[in-house]
Amino acid sequence: MSMEMQDLHTKTDQYRSISLDIEGQTYRATLFSTCHDPLFSDVGCSSIFQQRAYHAVLEATPPGQMSFWYVRLEHEDHLVGLLSFQVKNFNPGESLKNQINGNLVRAARYKAASLINLSVLCLGNTLVTGDYGFCFQPGVSDKLQTELMMGTIDWMLTLKDFKHIGLVFVKDFFHDIFRDLPESPHCKTYHKIDTQPNMIMEIPDTWGNLDGYLASLKSKYRVRAKKALKEASHIERVELNADEIEAIEGHLHQLYLKVVEDVGFNLFILAKGYFTQLKRAFGDKFRLWVYKDKGEVISFFTVFEDGDTLDAHFLGYDPEINHQYKLYMNMLLTMIDMAARKGFSELQLSRTATEIKSSVGAEGVEMWAYMRHPKRSLNWLIPKAYNFFKPDLEWVPRDPFNEAASAGT
Repeated sequence: MSMEMQDLHTKTDQYRSISLDIEGQTYRATLFSTCHDPLFSDVGCSSIFQQRAYHAVLEATPPGQMSFWYVRLEHEDHLVGLLSFQVKNFNPGESLKNQINGNLVRAARYKAASLINLSVLCLGNTLVTGDYGFCFQPGVSDKLQTELMMGTIDWMLTLKDFKHIGLVFVKDFFHDIFRDLPESPHCKTYHKIDTQPNMIMEIPDTWGNLDGYLASLKSKYRVRAKKALKEASHIERVELNADEIEAIEGHLHQLYLKVVEDVGFNLFILAKGYFTQLKRAFGDKFRLWVYKDKGEVISFFTVFEDGDTLDAHFLGYDPEINHQYKLYMNMLLTMIDMAARKGFSELQLSRTATEIKSSVGAEGVEMWAYMRHPKRSLNWLIPKAYNFFKPDLEWVPRDPFNEAASAGT
């Protein structure tokens, strides 16, 4: 693949574009900085997280001064695909500080990480787990998709707006994107990184509701689930509309921050107002429930209804109250009940808390992600630095379903 490494401006000089020559065909990549631009297209995109409406919410409530860029890809003036990028300043120490817990090795790791400040260019969405950083039209091969993505990033790194980038992060894929390009120089440039799996739970249509799910469990897991339900039997669960969310968004944000503080690694902090904006944009496709104890909101969770998938989004609770009432377990059971009742084929629970998600029936699906340094002379350090700073990823998969249920899935 060769590239004409010179900006090709439109007549209005509004956009920056480049020609990418791949296997005898010329593709045009055009850069712009807002989803409200007429060049943005979600035609052919299957997920909410690829739609203009979702990107508009992110732009309106950016997490921690995150900025957004998009690239439209065309061939002979026909849309080929759209790439979505996020740029975010990143300090590994801030993300690792909650892992210390009196451990001297972790304390040393945190201290070293705190000295690093860099800007990250991410192809993908750091807020969700999944392949939402791109949307290609039908018929575009996986190989061509990879070449277009890599060529676009190479070009962007030559532009003034991205000269400050210290790390390129490409996420998430359900397969190795370089599998069809073994001789590509990008195979050596990009380093595959270990991440927690995407926890996905298949929902058989035979369940119908939570009772059907509970009947499919082995005895000890069914007893555990029923005990959790009993612990929270006095807790009131209420779904909120947009105005109700807005009225208590500050409190919801504080509950969300309590969960963030308890997580070992975090790339961002949501902005206040994010949940209200989502509800106003998506209506019944985005749902938020709160749990109340004697009228006081003690936890909440959110989900997207995304095609055949019920996608768990962000939540919040006080860890001490969570332990007392098994709130997290109850929220997972509520999501399972909702997915079964509404006929979703799967419940996507994303990363983190892998063992408890596995204990309710979710299976870990490997996701592929890659990193590189823009400077070739420093790129060899990336895997070493990542292995030094990465959080603990080990977990023990569970098998909660009885043999009859397993045979039926």
